[in-house]
Amino acid sequence: MADQLATPADLKNLLDDQDLNDAQVTLLIECATAVVQAAAGGQRIVEVADDTAVLTAGAGPWLSLPQYPVQSVASVNYNGSPIAAGAAGYRLHGTRLFRRHGWSDRPHDLIPVTVVYTHGYPDGAQELQLARSAVLGLIRDVPYNPSGLKAEAQDDWSATYAAMSTHMDGTPALRAALRRQYGRRR
Repeated sequence: MADQLATPADLKNLLDDQDLNDAQVTLLIECATAVVQAAAGGQRIVEVADDTAVLTAGAGPWLSLPQYPVQSVASVNYNGSPIAAGAAGYRLHGTRLFRRHGWSDRPHDLIPVTVVYTHGYPDGAQELQLARSAVLGLIRDVPYNPSGLKAEAQDDWSATYAAMSTHMDGTPALRAALRRQYGRRR
């Protein structure tokens, strides 16, 4: 199942219509969730437990994990061998792993590091409310107007349709707010 920042029940309650098609509502939520997460700089936002990231580490002491926020690190394999957490191995600092003597003994070597970690916000976390609101805002009109009709006229018939892709992009202000809230912090 794809990520969902809102539930079908959320949209049905918002629209006060419990008879909406579950499959259609689920698809809309999944698509809008993808739009929101892309606007957030590609961050998954929702909690993902035991996700695996294969990274390349150089000689420096810091290794950035790709998804934010990091809740915990279950394991780190350095060049195929497990290393322990703590002063002798690695330490987690925000979204980065620190290794006192660097990740490689040779300055120009790149070492594969496999990290299993949990990231994102847990279901129901207050931090998810902006994203949930954005998802519902992007799709609230679609169940009753799937063709995207914006205007119509009677005599000498005329119709104007909105481009669904434009609607699903959200406003520039919404995209900026999502980047500020969920984008990668440096």
